[in-house]
Amino acid sequence: MKKILIIIFSILTLSVFAQEKTVSDFKNDFEKIVKSDLTEEKLNKLFQEYPLILTPHSDNTQLFESLKGTDFNNYSMLNFKNENLYKSNIDNLLNSQNSYNRILAYLLIASTNDKSKENTLLGKIKTEKEKGNLIWSGMALLSLKTNHTDELFDFLVKNEDFGDAHMFPMYMQLDKDSIKQTAYRKINLDNNKAKVLAIQSLSKTANNFQTEKIVKDAVATWDINLKGYAIYTVKELQMGNLLELLKPLIENEKTKRISLEALANSPTQKDRKYLISLVDKNKMDEDVLEALFNSKNIDNLKLWLSIIENNPKPENYYFFAFEQPLLASDEILENLQTALKKTKDKDSLGELVRALNGRTDNASIDIMLSLLKHQSSSVRYWTALTLENNPSPTLKTKENQKLIEKGLEDGNNPD
Repeated sequence: MKKILIIIFSILTLSVFAQEKTVSDFKNDFEKIVKSDLTEEKLNKLFQEYPLILTPHSDNTQLFESLKGTDFNNYSMLNFKNENLYKSNIDNLLNSQNSYNRILAYLLIASTNDKSKENTLLGKIKTEKEKGNLIWSGMALLSLKTNHTDELFDFLVKNEDFGDAHMFPMYMQLDKDSIKQTAYRKINLDNNKAKVLAIQSLSKTANNFQTEKIVKDAVATWDINLKGYAIYTVKELQMGNLLELLKPLIENEKTKRISLEALANSPTQKDRKYLISLVDKNKMDEDVLEALFNSKNIDNLKLWLSIIENNPKPENYYFFAFEQPLLASDEILENLQTALKKTKDKDSLGELVRALNGRTDNASIDIMLSLLKHQSSSVRYWTALTLENNPSPTLKTKENQKLIEKGLEDGNNPD
C-alpha cells in the first residue's frame, strides 16, 4: 500500500505519455480482472496502461495530455456506467475487503461520473483507514462535483498536503456559494489548517460585505504566522480601505511583501498613494517593485515600467513577463514601447520584449528590429524568439530574416 501513495501523484506524471490502450482494451481487461482480487502489482499496471481512462480528473493527466493535444473524448468512460459489465461489478469492488479492489472502484466512479455513488463515497471518506484508499475516495467524490462541501472541507483538513496540494484545486471547482458558506462555518475552528483552508477558499469566491468583514477580522486578529494567508485573500479579492489595517504589517518581514501586494490591488486612492510614497528611486525596495509589478491595477504597472526604464535595477531583482498578463495588453502598449527604448538593463530588456509577442504594428516591429542589433546576445536571442513566428511583412526581407536567424543562434552563447 505504501507504493500506492507513490503511484497516486507520481506514476501519473510518468505514464501519461505512454497511453496507447483504448476504452475497448480496458473493458476487455476489466472483465478478466474482476474474476479475482487485485494485487498491488496488477493495480500498478492498470495505472501505467490506462491513466487517461482511470485518472482523467488528475491535474497531472490533464496538464500533460493537453500539452500533447490529446482528445479526451476518445478516452471517455461516461457511458460505461450504463453497461452491465460496470453495473454488475462496481458494488462488489466498492464493498470488497481487498483495498486494491476498492481503489479501482473509486477510480471508476470518478471516470464514469457515477453520481449514484455519492452517498456511499461520503461514508467512505470517513471509514477508510488506509491513506491510499482515503485519498482516492476523496478524489472520486470531488470529481462528482458534489455540493457536500462541509464534509469535503473536513476531509481536506485531515488529508490534504497543503505544500503539494492536488485535491484543493478540485475542491475549488465545486459550487462557489457552497464553498463560501462552508468557509464561513469553518473559519473559527480551533485548527490552523482549517483556518487556512477556509480563508484560502474565500479567495476564489466573489467578495461581499460578510466575506470582507471575516477576512479583515482574520488579518487583524490571527497569529502573525497565519496573517499572510488572510492578507493573500484581501489581495486576491481586491479589497479597499486597507492602510490602517496593513501599515503595521508592512514593517514585519513575515507579512511585508503580501501586505504591499494587497495595497497594490486596492481600489482606494489613499492606499495607492501610500504605496507610491514608498517608492525611493535612490534605493529601490524589491518588495515594492514586486507589488507594483504584480498589481491588477494597470496604473501601478505603468509606474513600475517608468521605474524600470529610468533607474538601475536592484542587483537581485528579477521578473518574468509571462507572470503579468497586463504587460501584453493594448492599454499599456505605449508605456511598454517607451520602456523598451529607454531601459538599459539587458535582463529587463530580454523579458520586456517578450510582452510584444504577436505584435505587428510598425512601432513594435521597429523596436524589436532595433533590439536584434543590441550588444547583448541574450537580448538578441529573446527578441529573435519573440519574432520567430511573427507574420509582419516587414520581417520577410532577407536582411531581417538573417537578423532573426542570427539572434536565435545567439541563444547558444548567452552573455
